[in-house]
Amino acid sequence: MRRHLAMPVLELPHAVELRLAAARAAMELDLACWVDMNTHTPNKAGVDELGTLLSERLEAMGFRVAELVGGVTGRTLIARMGYEERFSEDASEPAPEVPKPLLLIGHMDSVFAPTEPAASLQVDATTRRARGPAAADMKGGLVIMIHALEALHREGLLEGRSLRVILNSDEETGSASSGEIIGAEAAECAAALVFEAGRPRPDGATSIVTQRKGLLRLRVRARGRSAHAGVDPSAGASAVRELAVKVKPIEELARDHEGVSVLVGRFSGGTAANVVPAEAHMDIDVRFEDDDQRQELEDAIQGLLVRSEVRDAEGRPRVATTITERVFRPAMQPDEASAALLAEVLRAGADLGLHIEPEARGGSSDAALAMAAGCPAICGLGAVGDGFHTPEEWADLDSLFARARLLALLVLRLQAGAP
Repeated sequence: MRRHLAMPVLELPHAVELRLAAARAAMELDLACWVDMNTHTPNKAGVDELGTLLSERLEAMGFRVAELVGGVTGRTLIARMGYEERFSEDASEPAPEVPKPLLLIGHMDSVFAPTEPAASLQVDATTRRARGPAAADMKGGLVIMIHALEALHREGLLEGRSLRVILNSDEETGSASSGEIIGAEAAECAAALVFEAGRPRPDGATSIVTQRKGLLRLRVRARGRSAHAGVDPSAGASAVRELAVKVKPIEELARDHEGVSVLVGRFSGGTAANVVPAEAHMDIDVRFEDDDQRQELEDAIQGLLVRSEVRDAEGRPRVATTITERVFRPAMQPDEASAALLAEVLRAGADLGLHIEPEARGGSSDAALAMAAGCPAICGLGAVGDGFHTPEEWADLDSLFARARLLALLVLRLQAGAP
């Protein structure tokens, strides 16, 4: 464990507890409002609308907010408080001992497209489950983050602390535009807390995440030649056929590697039923447990892609297949530093009367980018829920309050060395 994580045991101030309790209705209202905003990753306007709202809330607490503009997806927010003051302007004077920043990571985008039926938050009064698109993944996590920070701010408990917040706009597609800034910020931080959803467990506990599979996503394009399907189909070269025969062997690669999955999740091609398709596309999603697995799978996929199916009479390839986009996120593997951070999280949860258990998950998250930069991270600290990425996604409304308390206490303890 890093030295600055060995800290005195602080309690959650009663005033903060009261503020969070008084904010329970506001948390639920924010969740309902944010769920109503469509923030599908390609919906730049929708993501930016939520980003503007969150930026204003962070600035009101004293954060300095910058925006990373990618052009294709929405803006990524980078908010900072403190830390820069730790450097002395006079090089002859030693820099004061101030803790490195605590990094909070969340994402504003979701997988729910604007073309899908609109669905406002639906609350079951008996179970306290709130069902709606991105309710748990991860608008509930954003609610927890903002309200915990606001409660600390209103009690003057953020003053002098070193905090950073990153809210990105392309996590659901692999953080292609924001991954570099997440790694750069994490490299300067003591620890990272990530607000993907937790899950309920059969024993009554709720989960946080300490281990995740890595992600490799490949976008593939095939280019052949169009022709009239009835007049002279042999003049064409079908890009759809070239890719279609590769789907089965690509997905079957998972059979030879324990703990991995390989999926062709999207496939498209052609322009009309009576035209030999000149172009086709497919997206391949690979989940792996370590980099050796990733390299072996990627090499095997490359080998299958270059194996030509559509050839002329002399056996020459007639369709060109290329990888046009590659998104990579490493596996999140526990280490000594993250184990020490986990101990602090579990101790804080126990002190608040929360039964929390760590778990491993197959899904990837930005926590892996923080850990790859040398920053210990814990994921799954957001709202408790399930049904992620489906029409049945739900979040436990009572978990908003419970986990906002947890975050508030963690900020105080992990930044206990602040003035």
